[in-house]
Amino acid sequence: MSRYELPGGLGGPLTAQSQTIVTSAAAAARNAYFDVETLLASVESGAIAAVKGTWLVGLHKRGGRLSRRQDLPPEAFWSAGELKRVALALGDDFGVLFVALSYRWLTKEHPDPDGFHLGIVAAVAELYLNLRGGEWLGDDFGPDKFPSQLTAAFRKHGLGLPEFALFWDFASLYQPPRTDAETKLFPKGLQNSNVWYGHARTVVWMQSQLPEGFAARMRASEPPLAETYEDSGWCYVEAAISAAIKPGFLRLDLAKRTEWAMARAYGPGKPWESDDMLARVCARRRPPPPSPETVRRMLQTEKRFTNSSDVSKVADLYATFFGKVINVGELKFQGLEWGDADVVELCEVLPRFAAVRTLDLSDNKIGPEGASALGEALKVNAVMTTLVLNFNRIGDEGAIAIAEALKVNAVVTALSLSDNRIGDEGAIAIAEALKVNAVVTTLILWQNSIGDEGAKAIAEALKVNAVVTTLGLYNNNIGPEGAIAIAEALKVNAVVTALGLGGNNIGDEGAIAIAEALKVTAVLTTLELGYNSIGDDGAKAIAEALKVTAVLTELWLGGNKIGDVGANAIAEALKVNAVLTKLWLGSNNLGDAGKTAVQDAVKGRSGFQLYL
Repeated sequence: MSRYELPGGLGGPLTAQSQTIVTSAAAAARNAYFDVETLLASVESGAIAAVKGTWLVGLHKRGGRLSRRQDLPPEAFWSAGELKRVALALGDDFGVLFVALSYRWLTKEHPDPDGFHLGIVAAVAELYLNLRGGEWLGDDFGPDKFPSQLTAAFRKHGLGLPEFALFWDFASLYQPPRTDAETKLFPKGLQNSNVWYGHARTVVWMQSQLPEGFAARMRASEPPLAETYEDSGWCYVEAAISAAIKPGFLRLDLAKRTEWAMARAYGPGKPWESDDMLARVCARRRPPPPSPETVRRMLQTEKRFTNSSDVSKVADLYATFFGKVINVGELKFQGLEWGDADVVELCEVLPRFAAVRTLDLSDNKIGPEGASALGEALKVNAVMTTLVLNFNRIGDEGAIAIAEALKVNAVVTALSLSDNRIGDEGAIAIAEALKVNAVVTTLILWQNSIGDEGAKAIAEALKVNAVVTTLGLYNNNIGPEGAIAIAEALKVNAVVTALGLGGNNIGDEGAIAIAEALKVTAVLTTLELGYNSIGDDGAKAIAEALKVTAVLTELWLGGNKIGDVGANAIAEALKVNAVLTKLWLGSNNLGDAGKTAVQDAVKGRSGFQLYL
């Protein structure tokens, strides 16, 4: 088992890997941008026709050209009933079924006369459907090895081969010439398309790449038109709408795709696979959600429209949308390569999101300045309860800024600062904040550079702190001295129920100290000591503690240096211990005799989970 994928959440960082959006009660009350009903209704009404992803791929492979909606065959589209059945079967994963395409029309008569957009979109659709991928990695790394969000959802719910519903305006909205009935449905379709773009759970593909010579043609037109996707007023507002509340890997700019990612997988995969996954590559450098005032100013001063009268209309459209989504309860902007300037910009608009309880900015490039901006925001924020900043680079300076905010903030209950280059100085500042903070219950500082001095400071804080229940210090530089200090704190602390110290170097001396604390603590239920150079002496001490503890239910000792002597001691303890339900002993030096002894000790214990 990888250190990055430890069970239970103690060893790894506190984060939200799924793309599920949480809303406030007010937002969830039949808000078009959060529920599935409005998306389905847009198809049921006939205002929007949802194109089947597999049909689009087939069209491209046949060398076909996309036609207007009225000229496409019935098999190109989802029926309303079929779409509803699949969407409801997907449950909370329904959003990955709906994909909206944002792009520039290449001519007034036809948006894609030569199939330029179709070729790009069809290739990405193949990855999304897991019909291709892993071309350069051999048979063991085919598309099934790296399922897309869509494929994973279909597998999870037992729905067979994946399929998705695409909004492509030319094929999804009625085009001229229109009948009277089609004319009535067209504005409804336009209005509903905003929901496809801005919905919290749908996928948006921005196909911002343009063919060679397009800019010159626009420049030579009379009047001159927008030469790029970014300069187009309508494209800009579609991009802005999709940037407001959508999780990081649901909004992709296909122009950022790389040959390598297209040959590998859709993703998003894991943070360390960033260059391998299309979703991660194409999500990068997305802007923070713009305020209505910013959008209006940009439309008035920098963007171009074919019809100048559209400026006010489009600005009002965004303002209306923004007002409907600010009650979102969770913002997940992970994996976007945001730096300090982006976070400063985010913090300017963050107060408008008055119901946000969770902010996830993990897997970015946020430094001390960005952390300082967040700290200032936390000092006045009265609703946010969870802040996730894993996989950034805030360092000691940034940790100090966050710590200062914690001294006055009275609502944040969960803080995760894993993999942030935090050393002893930052840990000491956080410890000082814990002495006065009365609300933080979960603190995760996984994979930093915290040593014994930082650990001792945190230990001193634990002696007076009465609220922290979960503390994750996995994969730091804590040795026996730091472990002894934490152990002493555990003897008097009456609230810590889960402690993660794996991936350090506490050795037998540290393990013996922790074992002594186990004998007296009445609250610690989960203890993670994996990968700590613990040998038989440490294991024997822990075994003695297991004989008397009445609360510990989960114990992780994998990846140490425990041999048969230590295993036999643990086995003897398990014969009298009646509360432990999970034990990890894998990747030690156990021989067959030690393994057998432990297995025999728990034989017949219903539900006991043993990992050797």
